[in-house]
Amino acid sequence: MTDIFPAALDGAVIPGGCNDCNAEQHLRQDQPGIWAVGIHHDDTCPTWQRIQAGRAGIVPDTFKGR
Repeated sequence: MTDIFPAALDGAVIPGGCNDCNAEQHLRQDQPGIWAVGIHHDDTCPTWQRIQAGRAGIVPDTFKGR
């Protein structure tokens, strides 16, 4: 199986991912060939606040603010 991301990107932090704040995208390889990409928003980001409100406080770790 060919990986979508090179293994060297495991743990990479890439700026961007949200038009409303200085978000960062965090890449993590959970298992070979299985990757997670989480966007970390600023705590004051209106998009992040809407996400939190819509989930009623149930927020996966990969989406928690910095």
